[in-house]
Amino acid sequence: MGKLVRWYNQNRKLIWIVILTFIAVIALTQTLNNYYKNKKAEDKISSNSGNTVTTDYNKDNYSVVTEESINQNVSIESIDIINKFFDYCNSEKIEEAYNLLSAECIEELYPTVNDFKTKYFSKIFTEKRSYDTELWITTPKRNTYRVQIMKDLLSSGQKDYMPIEDYYTITYENGEYKLSVSNYIGKENINSSKAQNGINVNILSKKMYMDYEVYEIEVKNNTGSRLIFNTKENTKSVYIQDENELKYIAFLNEIPDSELEIAIGSTKTLEIKFNRNYKPTTKIEKIIFGDISNSSDSETKQNIEIEL
Repeated sequence: MGKLVRWYNQNRKLIWIVILTFIAVIALTQTLNNYYKNKKAEDKISSNSGNTVTTDYNKDNYSVVTEESINQNVSIESIDIINKFFDYCNSEKIEEAYNLLSAECIEELYPTVNDFKTKYFSKIFTEKRSYDTELWITTPKRNTYRVQIMKDLLSSGQKDYMPIEDYYTITYENGEYKLSVSNYIGKENINSSKAQNGINVNILSKKMYMDYEVYEIEVKNNTGSRLIFNTKENTKSVYIQDENELKYIAFLNEIPDSELEIAIGSTKTLEIKFNRNYKPTTKIEKIIFGDISNSSDSETKQNIEIEL
């Protein structure tokens, strides 16, 4: 027994190095196994600029929400552009990544390369990133993927248990596929209008995000007195209603009071946000503007309802 203790004391530094190395190898092996265990045989590998990305085309073909499959070629093209986007960002090729964005995404969120760099790239790509995609919602015009953005396993050596979630939408634009990021889905023109008691309201368009919608509304005041398009006395007085009679309330608190005041004979364009998640399979049937008043008769309120 004494010999064994003496041998341990003489070699304990080497013994602990071997033990700790063995534990580290086991931990790394388990991490790698956990990361790849859900990947299937049909994975596509993109090694552009040295970054390897594995993509499961089963979940990239079939929509979780709309429960529809998309064409395999469309899926491949859609995933390819996401691959390129991450490759460019991981390689700090910011302008190349920016050029993959859709015209609508650029117009709405990132008018310049520097806007994209400061508002998106510098916040997300603080280090090299890997990702996982899942087809979330598909329509004839666009396919939206849920994207889990994680630490790069090969560079960090550990799995990211708190990924960043974003939604990327792929559209076909001028003969090529383009990408929208930051939960931005796209824009739809509406052009529905109504004239009532000297007030002309035109719903121009709506911009869709994963978590909300923004309606662009043009209001012209022909009443002969200053118009207050909403008094804010009732926080639920402006809403959109879908075909199932569900109502989605406007975020009136985000609009300054001065923006809701329209001078005699003038026209003002408002952007009003509504708390409606992206639901392309459910139609919005109408929009209601309540608590409309004017300076000549502040006690009388009126509503304007417009079918969409």
